[in-house]
Amino acid sequence: MFSRKNVLLIICAFFVAMFATTLKVSAAPAVERIGGSDRYETAIKISQSYWTESDYVVIVSGENFPDALCAAPLAQKYRAPILLTESSNMRSNVLSEVVRLNAKNAFIVGGTAVISEQIENELKNKGLKVIRKQGKNRYETSIEVAKEIGTSNGAVIASGENFPDALSIASIAASKQMPIILTVPNKLLDVTKQFIDDNNSSKYYVIGGNGAVEDSVVSVLNDYKRLSGRDRYETNTAIINEFLDTINIGTVFVADGNGFADALSGSAAASKCNSPIVLVHNDNGSQQRIIKDHIVSVSVVKVLGGTGVVPDYVVQRVIYGGTVITLDAGHGGYDSGAVGPSGLYEKNVNLDVTLKLGKILEQKGIDVVYTRTSDEVSWPANVGEDLQARCDISDAAGSNYFVSIHANSSVSSGARGIETYYYSANSEGKQLAQSIQTELINETGLIDRGVLTANFYVIKNTAAPSVLVEVGFISNPTEEALLGNGEFQDKLAEAIAQGIMNTVNK
Repeated sequence: MFSRKNVLLIICAFFVAMFATTLKVSAAPAVERIGGSDRYETAIKISQSYWTESDYVVIVSGENFPDALCAAPLAQKYRAPILLTESSNMRSNVLSEVVRLNAKNAFIVGGTAVISEQIENELKNKGLKVIRKQGKNRYETSIEVAKEIGTSNGAVIASGENFPDALSIASIAASKQMPIILTVPNKLLDVTKQFIDDNNSSKYYVIGGNGAVEDSVVSVLNDYKRLSGRDRYETNTAIINEFLDTINIGTVFVADGNGFADALSGSAAASKCNSPIVLVHNDNGSQQRIIKDHIVSVSVVKVLGGTGVVPDYVVQRVIYGGTVITLDAGHGGYDSGAVGPSGLYEKNVNLDVTLKLGKILEQKGIDVVYTRTSDEVSWPANVGEDLQARCDISDAAGSNYFVSIHANSSVSSGARGIETYYYSANSEGKQLAQSIQTELINETGLIDRGVLTANFYVIKNTAAPSVLVEVGFISNPTEEALLGNGEFQDKLAEAIAQGIMNTVNK
């Protein structure tokens, strides 16, 4: 006979199941890489990806950034791709791309010291009309381009001494048709002041902190907003957040923040999509939450450049950055755990699988915390203190999930299979347990002993949603042999990792 409590539990379970079917599940965004063997080929591949043909092309230097920084709004105005060239030699594949586009006009940004007359003549010989936008220096060149764009939609002021700030806003400025006006950090040049005086703007955006563009430089502006952060990556984030409501966050472009070329050529494509460019660096994660924070809205991440420029693990960090998983290799040190009939220690199996699992997760951009990485444990030979220490490590890290790895044991040598436990009061733990168990059974083909509830100390007392995985019976001779096998351990690690990622992606 059912008690009142059981009836209530059944009713609650019914409603949970019913409403769970209506929840929106957001898959991880697709990742598409647009990259060539070098910056010139990457620019070509970007062009090929977004233009079947174009009446115009914009040609900029691939060797140095100054004149090129202002090119994106010009490219967007004429719906043109940006192609890179060497100063005195236009590579055959670049020229072939101009021909493929059936271009009739070419803008060259910069003077003949930057892009030679020889290149201009090569384009003319292909039947193109060449328009050169140039000044005596990078600052005057930006003014010449700004004259072509106009300031009716606003304008951007950015340092011409370095590239990150201008490139952070390039695609957005282009899509909104705001020129990028370059300045020296501590002085408003006469040519720049004259342009500002002659052109009324509804709004100016000053990019970077006072070190990039001093307040004294922009004091002549009637209305401006400074967008900045502690470094180029935080400035990049500030820019994207400023325009978040008016840009397409469904498609996000990712480019190396330590080089100008790929972000520059990509800015034309990004502006065509009304999308931002997120700058990243192999050793920097300060701004990388911008995609993670809007993961529900992001459908595709376009990576600009090859894996040598933006490695796969950096892309994964951009998507999953900030997700922390604590991995707990059960037992260890003074505590061997169960011992198989051939003398295999459970603690060693647990550690081997955990370390393999951690490596996979790290490659997927997950921040991994370990309760132990060797047989040396930091806690005393006391079970209570041992288990609490594992919980404390996870809690101190602010973990999103806690996964404890164990091997099972039974007095019966015939006991077999895999089972995963969660604490009954934690629904998120249940979801994680179900996902991991499903992947383990699919990958290993071992007997499915199911997803079960338990009051194990670590899954009950850890703040994060927690599971304890029993990856097989070390007391069973057949499964003991499997658990001691490196290839089988790889399968276990891959399956658990996939189960975790399935949960993280929801």
